[in-house]
Amino acid sequence: MKGGSDWEDYVHYVYSTLLNLKGERIQVSKRTTFALASGETYEVDVFYEFWKAGVRHRVAIECKDWKSPVSQGAILEFHQKIKNIGNDVVGVVVARNGYQSGVAKVAERHGVLTLTEASIPSIPQLLAQHLTTSFIHEPDLVGEPFWCIARLGSDGDGQSSGTYYAFPTGSPVDIPLFISKRHAEAFRRTLPDAITFSVYGLPQYKLRSLVAFAY
Repeated sequence: MKGGSDWEDYVHYVYSTLLNLKGERIQVSKRTTFALASGETYEVDVFYEFWKAGVRHRVAIECKDWKSPVSQGAILEFHQKIKNIGNDVVGVVVARNGYQSGVAKVAERHGVLTLTEASIPSIPQLLAQHLTTSFIHEPDLVGEPFWCIARLGSDGDGQSSGTYYAFPTGSPVDIPLFISKRHAEAFRRTLPDAITFSVYGLPQYKLRSLVAFAY
């Protein structure tokens, strides 16, 4: 796929996209240097951190674009680097050409996650995931503040097909949005084919996608 710094850039792009599918605004940095009080400095290829439920998550990613499989020694060296940066940092290695024998056990013992190129989503996969997150309605989501009606999908899992209920052509409004789930449900029951539709909450990230699509 890619080589050298291009591989780092691609891994950075993948994580930036995955972490911000719902508009979380998590900053993912490239080639980040950490300066310790001792005067030592350490650089990691990709780094991100965020807070969730009062807990800080810090992740350092090493991108190995080597022609040969990554060795146990490289894993141990990376483990020592992230421990010097901070005991709360989770280490991840992404290697294009795999790992030598025994690496999996060494990595597991030291809490380092080892991934391969096959573990990283491709551009089409990222696009599909983005479209699903943005336009496929899921049950149990809360309207922020609106609710909509959409046609049920064929999988029987409660997700929509991605098709909003819309008024006939020429109506003043194309897609009706409701301020409460109760009002949306009451309107859905009036539809001739009501059983084929369901009511869904629109979180802000889905609402933004709808507005962008409308224009």
